[in-house]
Amino acid sequence: MVRKSEKVRPRRRHHKMSAGDRVFTGFNYVVSFLAACITLYPLVYVFSMSISAPEAVVSNLVRLLPKGFSLKAYEMVFKSKEIWTSYLNTIWYTVVGTTISTALTMMAAYPLSRHQFFLRRQLSFFFTLSMFFSGTLVPMYLLINNLGLYNTRWAIVLPTGAAAYYIIMARTFLSSIPDSLYESARIDGATEWTVLRKIFLPLSMPIMSVLIIYYAVHQWNGYFNAMIYLPGRKDLQPLQVYLMKVLVNNESVAGEAAGSATMSMISLQLKYVVIVVALVPILCVYPFLQKYFIKGMMIGAVKE
Repeated sequence: MVRKSEKVRPRRRHHKMSAGDRVFTGFNYVVSFLAACITLYPLVYVFSMSISAPEAVVSNLVRLLPKGFSLKAYEMVFKSKEIWTSYLNTIWYTVVGTTISTALTMMAAYPLSRHQFFLRRQLSFFFTLSMFFSGTLVPMYLLINNLGLYNTRWAIVLPTGAAAYYIIMARTFLSSIPDSLYESARIDGATEWTVLRKIFLPLSMPIMSVLIIYYAVHQWNGYFNAMIYLPGRKDLQPLQVYLMKVLVNNESVAGEAAGSATMSMISLQLKYVVIVVALVPILCVYPFLQKYFIKGMMIGAVKE
């Protein structure tokens, strides 16, 4: 007899896969494995070059795994004041720029999502049009210069304050919130700002998470605006500009040791070390935020 306190668990039915399904699944596994190997190879190779012995790096003996072991290049990089300044600048641009961009995007998307707004369709068309036609570099440069933002931190975070694509994506999400919540709040005497702050923003955490990730990655990887608008302020340039100088212009990380024999051997290895230092924060954060990237693509794929 089965006691009443004991629950009878239903048996799970295992569906047998057909021969075609097994072949298709196996093919997907093989393709996924090859794609993972192709993606991981550059990362493993760069990391191996950064910790290998300088002699092996100069002799081009490293193919995948490290040859020997040396942290001399890391020691020289971490002793450089310029790289730490660039790191702090990048963190500042990422935090401040992401905050401003997310706030502007939500403030622009909110009225576009309300059917009561009489310029809703016209402004939506304007934002969509700006995705295909944008101003060139020279007018933008003149605008930044005339506004007094040239060679300042704000030249990096303000020109890219809100992207049209993200505004449309946020508008699509806000349009899915029932109008009954908006109408009931307005009947109770709430202003538009109160409705946005106390009703729509708490319900918009998924899309805000997506916007924060997208804007943060864009700010972290950005270097072109810093090259154009911060040419005379090395103390304000981000990490990516410093990385470009090391890789493209072959500038030394530790110029005071440039004449030594040890430095000449490590100079090539320093490039790989700087790449690793620049990639570590994104590589550590991205696995935990990957689902938000996928959610962002799904939100943007839904048309109103």
